[in-house]
Amino acid sequence: MSSPMTNISSVQTGHPLGFEAEIGAQLEDLSTVLRTSLRRQAPAKHWQLINRVIAYAASAEQHISEQQQRIQELEALSTTDELTGLHNRRGLNDFMIRTLAMARRHGEEGIVAFLDLNDFKEINDRYGHDTGDTALRQFAENIQRNLRGSDFVARIGGDEFVFVLTRTNAENGRARALAIQREISATSISARGRKIFLKASMGVVPYNGDSTFSDLIGAADNAMYENKNANKKTTRIS
Repeated sequence: MSSPMTNISSVQTGHPLGFEAEIGAQLEDLSTVLRTSLRRQAPAKHWQLINRVIAYAASAEQHISEQQQRIQELEALSTTDELTGLHNRRGLNDFMIRTLAMARRHGEEGIVAFLDLNDFKEINDRYGHDTGDTALRQFAENIQRNLRGSDFVARIGGDEFVFVLTRTNAENGRARALAIQREISATSISARGRKIFLKASMGVVPYNGDSTFSDLIGAADNAMYENKNANKKTTRIS
């Protein structure tokens, strides 16, 4: 299914997608034919017409190129989280559609990890939203730094993040996800002369060709809350 952004040109012009490109190509073909057939006997007014056709074709081609570039920019904005530069929920959804299709086709496996930045509200309340934004950006950087090129990470809202480890079995994927969680817990930011250590609760679920995106996110979210509750109990005991 085509993205809503890919239909912008057809909505703006009222023509089907690709109409301008097709007209531009036909105009260039026409100008070539006219130039060849009238090279020796064409009067000056015909050459003026030919030059106008060529100029129009060149202008149409440039307009199409600029329009396509703008569409790509808008598509990128629609799937990008402004604060962290990561993908957003829509970007995650698009990625998982492709990833699960590959899993069904080639029998691939992987894991989905749902993370929540612990005590984020307290950071905002005590140190201000600028510090909270700094914490989110650092949190995002810590995750991204530990992923491979084939993996994926998105901020899906507030202090919630999801990363996907592709082409790995459940055991190895879970081990890597736990290593990333430990990496996050080993980092801090500074605010008002104090260090704020970042902690994350995390839920991890494996996926395969039989998985659905909604089931994976729901299961990972539930597992994350179980981990958060367990962390709170441990804190009370200590």
